[in-house]
Amino acid sequence: MRAKLYGHRGAKCERPENTIKGFAYAASLGLAGVETDIALTADLVPVLHHDPALDDGRLIRDINFASLPGHVPALADAIRAVPDIAWLLEIKTYPDRPGLTHSVSLMVDKTLAAIAGLDLARFTLLAFDWAVLRAAAAQTPALRRVCLTAPETEAERGLWWGPGFGGMAVPQAVAASGAYGWAGLHNAMAEAHIAQARALGLKTFAWTVNEQADFDRLEPLVDGLITDHPGRFCPS
Repeated sequence: MRAKLYGHRGAKCERPENTIKGFAYAASLGLAGVETDIALTADLVPVLHHDPALDDGRLIRDINFASLPGHVPALADAIRAVPDIAWLLEIKTYPDRPGLTHSVSLMVDKTLAAIAGLDLARFTLLAFDWAVLRAAAAQTPALRRVCLTAPETEAERGLWWGPGFGGMAVPQAVAASGAYGWAGLHNAMAEAHIAQARALGLKTFAWTVNEQADFDRLEPLVDGLITDHPGRFCPS
């Protein structure tokens, strides 16, 4: 099995991140897809930006779309501009700092509206805040959902994952959530847990895989690798 390759934020270390130019470049490499991050503006437009604030510190939730820098694309515009690729869409909410973004329900509503009527097979929804995934499942159960994890969110699982996951190994918790897959920090994904996830019927994704040694370890084990350097690992 060869893991599918996904460009992180388009191609973060090879082109400007979370830009249409970066997504188009990733598509030109023949990748399976791209990963990107969703924020929501004051006038409720889903846009692609990693952090809840711009570089000048202003929260995107407080800025209308027309006032954003030109390099920050609307989700709908990016999908339209780069149609022939799969999208891993990460909705960014912060249960430890809820004031940074709009509510989970509003973030999910507007994201789902942006992809309504399109082929859902092109899209997978990711979130560290599993409340996002529960809200999406209630509205659009056919949309694939992937639980993001990191050691910090696992340590605060009640906050980030919700109730009912105490004492479970990560793959067990992901499976119990009803998700399609698990996306873990690459150096926190033990081979035994990857095997357990596979036995539970989960798809597995590792982020962010940038070094050859990490690629070589994980490529035979997982279904997808997310990297800042897609050009480095593309088959020749």
